[in-house]
Amino acid sequence: MRSADGDPALQLHEATDEETEAPCNWAAWSFLPLTGTQVCLMQDHVTNKHKPWLEPTYHGIVTENDDAVLLDPPLIALDKDAPLRFAESFEVTVTKEGEICGFKIHGQNVPFDAVVVDKSTGEGIIRSKEKLDCELQKDYTFTIQAYDCGKGPSGAAFFPSSRATVHIQVSDVNEYAPVFKEKSYKATVVEGKQYESIVRVEAVDADCSPQFSQICSYEIVTPDAPFTVDKDGYIKNTEKLNYGKEHQYKLTVTAYDCGKKRATEDVLVKISVKPTCTPGWQGWSSRVEYEPGTGALALFPDIRLETCDESVASVQVTVELETSHIGKGCDRDTYSEKSLHRLCGAASGTAELLPSPSSSANWTVGLPTDNGHDSDQVFEFNGTQAVRVPDGLVSVSPKEPFTISVWMRHGPFGRKKETILCSSDRT
Repeated sequence: MRSADGDPALQLHEATDEETEAPCNWAAWSFLPLTGTQVCLMQDHVTNKHKPWLEPTYHGIVTENDDAVLLDPPLIALDKDAPLRFAESFEVTVTKEGEICGFKIHGQNVPFDAVVVDKSTGEGIIRSKEKLDCELQKDYTFTIQAYDCGKGPSGAAFFPSSRATVHIQVSDVNEYAPVFKEKSYKATVVEGKQYESIVRVEAVDADCSPQFSQICSYEIVTPDAPFTVDKDGYIKNTEKLNYGKEHQYKLTVTAYDCGKKRATEDVLVKISVKPTCTPGWQGWSSRVEYEPGTGALALFPDIRLETCDESVASVQVTVELETSHIGKGCDRDTYSEKSLHRLCGAASGTAELLPSPSSSANWTVGLPTDNGHDSDQVFEFNGTQAVRVPDGLVSVSPKEPFTISVWMRHGPFGRKKETILCSSDRT
């Protein structure tokens, strides 16, 4: 209870019989409402003995774009100089020293202030002085003091409390939508394969809290596409793809943060389909035309090895060359002598001058040979040796016309004269 002229203190107590009969020199007699008790209002000089008291620590939450701070515990300053209300003696001391006149915040660039809501109870609130942005700063820490309305022992106006620490966290608002890291994505697959992962799309969110900054799901917007995307953005096919059916798929993909906010712009994903790949040599021909005397000829100038994107540790190549059929080229090693007789239309009386060595034909024994095919042999003559064909093997007289058929390859003798057949009287 305060005096009308703002005196520092007033006391209210029940009057005695002597006091009711005596004049009230100190102030004035009055009656308590409802009870009819006569009291005398007296001025008393009270000293500000105690400083206000605050909790040592406060924790608060404020939503960005808002100014109200929710504190735990509530901001209430207590002062022992406050009045003792409803005492049995009906004595109530009303003092300015027991009231809380203000709060002071300490710290650099603190965007908050503290306001007294009720001086008598010491209740106050903290509010932001400007628009807060969680993306710029997520929390603040500062100290605060409470001041009563009296004078301290030194006579200075206001008596401050000890400093309390205040921690305030800025609560996020889902302001931002997901944004994809790339403008578009592309990948290539081989038809007929089922992939666990073809390509990954990835979006980010600029909000500060885990709830709104994390991407919770992706979605393929393109209808009836044989693909699916998981919560981490990995895209895979749901069925084996066919190059003949579709060469390339164009997918539209979107993203959602954990606050269900969709990406502002969807992203395009292109997936190309390649025909089935078979590892092996490509770019070569199985037939090579060569004209004698034309010099060196590259057999496979455009050959390349298709690995189908698989790693290769080493490569070993063997090339085998063989001639075409007897009517189109020279393949002496391919056919037996009897087969050559049939192919060439030789007469029935044709005799073989160089037969494979046997008990009945032993004149070719000792000649160097090159193993041929179909049990026939190829004999080598180096210019220093010859064989004598036995008499009687050829029934045709040398005086009569005859034909000799020879399959041969020149050796390393240059253009020296080579004798195929001679008739001599020398032994």
